[in-house]
Amino acid sequence: MSDGYLTDTPYTWGFYAELNPVFLNYVCLLNGHTPRPLDQPFVYCDLGCGNGVTIAALAQLFPHAKFVGVDFNAQHIANATKLAADAGLTNVEFFQADFAELKARGLPEFDFIVLHGVYSWVDPERRDNIREFLKTHVKPAGIVYVSYDTMPGWAALAPLRELMVQHTRHLVTDSATKAQAGLDFITYLRNNKAGFFEDNPPLAAFVDEISKQSLSYVAHEFFGGAIKPYYFREVASEMRSAGLTYSGSALLHLNFIDIAVPQEFRSLLAKSTSRHEFEGNGDFIRNQRFRKDVFVMSREPGGHGGEPALKPAQQAAALAEIPFANLCSAASFKREHRFGDVELKFIADVFERVIEACAAGAKSVNQLVQIDGLSAYGPELLTDAIRFLSVGGQLVPVTRATTAPTPAALSAERYNFPARLNISLLKTRLLRQPAIGLVAPRTGLGIEVAMVDALFALCSAEAKRDSVGSWAYRRLLESGQEMIFEGGGTELAAVETALATFRSQRLSKFIELGILEPAS
Repeated sequence: MSDGYLTDTPYTWGFYAELNPVFLNYVCLLNGHTPRPLDQPFVYCDLGCGNGVTIAALAQLFPHAKFVGVDFNAQHIANATKLAADAGLTNVEFFQADFAELKARGLPEFDFIVLHGVYSWVDPERRDNIREFLKTHVKPAGIVYVSYDTMPGWAALAPLRELMVQHTRHLVTDSATKAQAGLDFITYLRNNKAGFFEDNPPLAAFVDEISKQSLSYVAHEFFGGAIKPYYFREVASEMRSAGLTYSGSALLHLNFIDIAVPQEFRSLLAKSTSRHEFEGNGDFIRNQRFRKDVFVMSREPGGHGGEPALKPAQQAAALAEIPFANLCSAASFKREHRFGDVELKFIADVFERVIEACAAGAKSVNQLVQIDGLSAYGPELLTDAIRFLSVGGQLVPVTRATTAPTPAALSAERYNFPARLNISLLKTRLLRQPAIGLVAPRTGLGIEVAMVDALFALCSAEAKRDSVGSWAYRRLLESGQEMIFEGGGTELAAVETALATFRSQRLSKFIELGILEPAS
């Protein structure tokens, strides 16, 4: 432990797309706050950067910006530093530090500061250190992201944490081993119908949910010494003491009353006297367990934020300029989403037309309104359509428009990765986790892709077109991975079938977004 934070078990190698400044700007813009300019140099800090995957990805995407990653854990910093060095990144710096040491580091003011999960995992003194740092190191109108365990939803998990911690308290071993022992114990109790689980069916189901997570995540989430779930009002108040005002949620659906809560509660939220009341009541209606909040610094030194800075016309104009990319084909786009008890269905014609248009290349509202069949809807309705389509994570804001790849590009003999970081990540993490983050410099985008797609992308760069399937098969054999496939035929035939699926459903997007490009 380091002041309550686990250091004996490294955290996951996860990639968090919501930390992208393009996305953070979009959240602020949705809520009427001025986004930070990204076409000129900016400065970005990740407090609790873990193994550095996300911040290294951002450094690759925005070479004109400067990035700083801070973490308690020496192994995290070593991993992050090596990853950046392997990728040849010179605009990112990592250092190991306690948050109490931040003021002495001589760091600059930042346009963006992000904290993913950390705020709930450190002791009160370190949270004070964080707020003091934010107060003095966020630029006027700068953006801060804070995610944290949330009440009231986390209240139900406290007994599970108590069970696991107490059951393993006498084990002299690392936290990951304790996490596995704790999971085994609560699974045993649940499977044998212990009264606690019989009387709490949602927690019985949660045992399956948490068991699918990596042991690193379970260790950090349940075995830290200073775990503190927060009510929204508490975090909002503490951020306000640092000069920050709540802008909106990186869980996009929470920004819209129509899908933030079930219909029977919308009139209640509509009567909220403040955004804080709106958020607090919504958390109880949803039994929120985790929040991803975005705050903005006051535009005046020593201030306390304020109301949204943009007038409605300015906000509408800015939203209409953002290109949005579809991460899948129109046929694969999921038309239904469920957020707790709220179901969202895209059945109106305008949704279908926007899905099809953006599937053929990233476009802004200003571009969509020029397309036959969409111009009649007008910019206001198209902007609303994109707002709702973006909540499912399939339609995402990007830095520039794109076009669909040509047939020649789709049938290229071989491909390259324009971003060197992608090669470094694949070299480090290939087949070691279910999914991996890859970057697309052409669009300022980082996305998490299934490992099988990452494997085929890598092999498409390593082997000629006709040899990709056998090359991927050999990599699987060398890794010792268990191969599970349905139907008859050989394992190699199953790999070839999966490769055909990658080429028909994913390759086009990899090329369009800029993850892959045809080799010259």
